[in-house]
Amino acid sequence: MKLSIITATYNRPMQLASTALPNIQSQTDRNFEWIVINDGANPDTRDIITSIRAKADFPIIYIEMEHPDPCSGFGLCYARNLGLDAAGGDIVSYLDDDNSIAPEFVASMRQYFKQHPNIRYSIARQQRRRDVIRNGNVVRQGKPFISPSNCCSLQQLLWQQEIFDSNGFVHYRRNAPRWNPQFQVFADYEYLLQSTCIWGESGFGFNDSILVNYIQSSIGIIGSSNYEQWATELSLILTNQANYSILKDSIVERLEQLVDSYSTKAQISLTPKAFAF
Repeated sequence: MKLSIITATYNRPMQLASTALPNIQSQTDRNFEWIVINDGANPDTRDIITSIRAKADFPIIYIEMEHPDPCSGFGLCYARNLGLDAAGGDIVSYLDDDNSIAPEFVASMRQYFKQHPNIRYSIARQQRRRDVIRNGNVVRQGKPFISPSNCCSLQQLLWQQEIFDSNGFVHYRRNAPRWNPQFQVFADYEYLLQSTCIWGESGFGFNDSILVNYIQSSIGIIGSSNYEQWATELSLILTNQANYSILKDSIVERLEQLVDSYSTKAQISLTPKAFAF
């Protein structure tokens, strides 16, 4: 069972080279391919991949794409869809250019899917923290925490009682959903909804190994987002709830409550950001 790891990167060649690349190179199990999507065709990113491709002992698929107009949607989703089109593995995962996976990530996830033949999509646990960035420097490092909890259920993820993040998310390539560029803050959550609709609740598996190191920064997509964005994107999901068969009454009610909460916070908050760093 081969794993395809998709990394989309946008104008951050040094981040790619210092964070994602060493993690890929350190994998103990080499039965994987790395798919790099150079969003915006950054020449330094091209040079980095060119320099390592010939001597790498695992396949590297390199794709360049023109960065989309922001009005047409979230570039990361377009890039990940290109990665899915190019993937040749039985299962697929994602690694952002600024995040890390453990050396045993490939081995652990491949073994997990072999041991659970009915599973079609699965998450691993993450060590997370939230850092404050100013002028390119970390001025305050957040306290590390583990997410999700070791007894996490799919229901808790769908209810947003636990954090769902695509780094370390693994799913079958066949019949996989497409990433929806209408979403940015909730792109990962919307993809989970699609995955659950396709593979059902019984197809979900929880690998309780801590295999991902996720650092959220105050200047990142999520870290710089605001409550108005949160309310708007969740409202879009509710508007199109007919597209998500998993959205039963209880989940719809929960999302409606969250939209109301975020809308209220957007009106009364003294800061436009949703996260207090």
